[in-house]
Amino acid sequence: MEEFVKFSIAKNIKKYGFSSHAPLPFLTSWTMKADDFFEYKNEFERLKTKYQDRIELYFGLEVDYIPNYSSLNNDFFQDKTFDYLIGSIHYVDKIPNGKFWNVDGNDLKVFNTGLQKIFDGDIKSAIKRFFDISKAMITQGGFDIVGHIDKIAMNAQLCSDFNPSEKWYVQLVEEAIFLVKEKGMILEINTKSFADKGFTFPHQRYFDFINDQKIPIMVNSDCHFPSNVVDSFRQVYGLLKKSGFNTMRQLTADGWKEMEFDANGLKERK
Repeated sequence: MEEFVKFSIAKNIKKYGFSSHAPLPFLTSWTMKADDFFEYKNEFERLKTKYQDRIELYFGLEVDYIPNYSSLNNDFFQDKTFDYLIGSIHYVDKIPNGKFWNVDGNDLKVFNTGLQKIFDGDIKSAIKRFFDISKAMITQGGFDIVGHIDKIAMNAQLCSDFNPSEKWYVQLVEEAIFLVKEKGMILEINTKSFADKGFTFPHQRYFDFINDQKIPIMVNSDCHFPSNVVDSFRQVYGLLKKSGFNTMRQLTADGWKEMEFDANGLKERK
């Protein structure tokens, strides 16, 4: 965790939020184990004190939503407090072997296996299910931020029978995005895949719609490595400015505030 703080300071970041993947009711290679939570929290508190004169640190988690299985209703979350929480979806329904289908990641074999076994290869049905679950997560609420809202498109676009420009798909994405506003949440603009794949989550084609609908946003790198802490920020800030954005949400000691930004980043308040 300290390496992320050091890189943030080196990149002139004034605020940094930790949002490790929250524990799930089953083990994975990338989510926190429940037994490690207090170590995570204690280390955060140590770093917050150590670097308090150089950077503001905030404490959060990225929480997976799986219908009737994983949500903020789980016992794990009932006795804990956070500065913020991100809600996101990586898993859809179970495949016949009892494991949940992970629609994220770069293993296309895993993606295609779930697509075939659950949806008989019908990518349109799979995408509709993904967004039905997304809407259920947003409607249940409890999160501050909705993360990578169209993440399924990363692998779905590699399917020959899927075109992300088709009207039915654009409508699904826009409906989910608008629901974020209706429920009083913040939409994450996720830069993680911009450098190597050329797109954000949600895709930059939706930036005009998001701005027109006055949906609150914040830009996150979703970095899994300290060196990527501000990956593609400058480029994505520029795209947002072209779509008419002037402010984004930022967490402060007094809660969430709208803060001005330009292509170089957030403008410091005087």
